[in-house]
Amino acid sequence: MTKLISLWVLLVAFAGVAFAQTGDAPAPAPPVPDARKQCTEAMNADPAFAAAIVKIADEKAAAKRDADTLAAHTDAVAHVQKNERHVVYAYAAMWIIAAAFVLFLWRRQQALNAEIASLRRDLDAAAGAGAGTKERA
Repeated sequence: MTKLISLWVLLVAFAGVAFAQTGDAPAPAPPVPDARKQCTEAMNADPAFAAAIVKIADEKAAAKRDADTLAAHTDAVAHVQKNERHVVYAYAAMWIIAAAFVLFLWRRQQALNAEIASLRRDLDAAAGAGAGTKERA
């Protein structure tokens, strides 16, 4: 079956090539020597035509500059918005770390205050017990 399909495709391809070659296609135009020079001379011969060409070129260039500027600004806004999220996350992380550090210092200070109070009680108790033994002696 695949041989039959391959043969059919090959036959259709050759028939298409043969049919395309037998048509009366117009002969390509011979190249014009110095076509650019002739065009430039024709444009410069009529000042109104030259001014119209320059005006159209300037308008197209201005439109392209405007489109490029708008695209650059839109791209910059997208980058700022994308990076702004990261800045917000960084500030949030720094505030959380700072708050945790302050909380840690507060708890440590409370523990130190409790230890100082305990040492004062022990010192007062020791001083009181030492004074009581001096009186007995």
